[in-house]
Amino acid sequence: MVREKFCNPLFLSVFICVLIIYLNAEHIPEKNGFTSIIPKEKVTKLSGYISSSPARTSKGTFYSCQMKVFSSCDGNVESDCFGNIKVFVPSDYVEAFFPGKIFSGTGAETIIETGSYVELEGRFSDDVFFGKKVLSCKLEPNRKNKIKILRAKGRLKFKRMMYAWGPAGGFLLALLSGSREYTEVYVAENFKKAGLSHILALSGMHLSMFSGLAVFLGTKLRRKRITLVFQLVSVSAFVWFAGFSPSLLRAFICLFIVLFQGILSLEKSDMLTVLCFSFFTQCMISPNDLLNTGFILSYGALCGILITGEFLRKIYSFCFPKFISSSLASSTGAQMITLPVSAKMFGMITPVGIVSSVFVSPFVTLFIYSGLFFIVTGLLFPPICCIGEFFMRIQYNLISSMVGFFAKVPAFVF
Repeated sequence: MVREKFCNPLFLSVFICVLIIYLNAEHIPEKNGFTSIIPKEKVTKLSGYISSSPARTSKGTFYSCQMKVFSSCDGNVESDCFGNIKVFVPSDYVEAFFPGKIFSGTGAETIIETGSYVELEGRFSDDVFFGKKVLSCKLEPNRKNKIKILRAKGRLKFKRMMYAWGPAGGFLLALLSGSREYTEVYVAENFKKAGLSHILALSGMHLSMFSGLAVFLGTKLRRKRITLVFQLVSVSAFVWFAGFSPSLLRAFICLFIVLFQGILSLEKSDMLTVLCFSFFTQCMISPNDLLNTGFILSYGALCGILITGEFLRKIYSFCFPKFISSSLASSTGAQMITLPVSAKMFGMITPVGIVSSVFVSPFVTLFIYSGLFFIVTGLLFPPICCIGEFFMRIQYNLISSMVGFFAKVPAFVF
């Protein structure tokens, strides 16, 4: 079975492309890189539109995001420019309207989110622009921006709702929107030490949950095609709200292919072929993702599961029940591919992730479903929010304790 998968023509094409790309990674030209008459090292001000949701850096002093620029200035001369660049915006400006993080004197006029027009003062360092001050920020209510404004305000209101739930709400916020501002630092660090970083990173696990929820609700209609359309709409809404991170884009493309084949009643392709097609599609849509760590780990993990999962499951089935053997096989297959990458990128590997994922993932799944239930019921019947916060806190404490236990297992540091 494993040999047959290696002989898949599309897989061989991807394998050859991966070798060519990553053996010459430093020579990959950046798509839509910064172009201006003013030399990059002299630029002191940039104007443009934010094109991705800001994500807080590990130290918390900045938020990183993509910016589509159209004007640059060196202090004296202003010039047109173009390109998509990575910018770092000071946290005070991004968090100006966040619950519990009100800052005065920032001069922030509106939310800094996808679609916001921003004038940023700072300096370039290599290909990244480090902002020191936000001179202007507007989320203009034109026809094109109405949906983006709706998303920005929706994400802010969701943050305020989750903030009221304390640490449990902060954890649920990270799982549903990718925003980790309110995730406790020691919990996030324990997830990393326990080899469970993939749970906090929006990926296929989260999409499969929303897809499964849509199937549950869609079965009431007793129409397979309508159920598939309902799945596609629900996962599209989630991805739109959460934002297209490299790992989530990979999961969305794969699921979109599978659902689209079902809607058109086409013969289903095997998942390895779907993954390979997704790889080429994502390379065309967002070639800058090629060197992203999340992109590499996401494709590597799923590739390992698809190639070795069935073989490993048969081995584990001699010692464990079906559910545990399947989970262990998936974890082991993912780790087999991603461990070398983790060693190279992070200087450490966490084999305990093979076991910890089996025990923690089901509780996280239950936590997310419980959170969605209490969010919906809380919006319909506000008094239920207090009850929801209580039950969510119990689940959160259990999950953080389990993760803390596995985090104590020493990792291999290089």
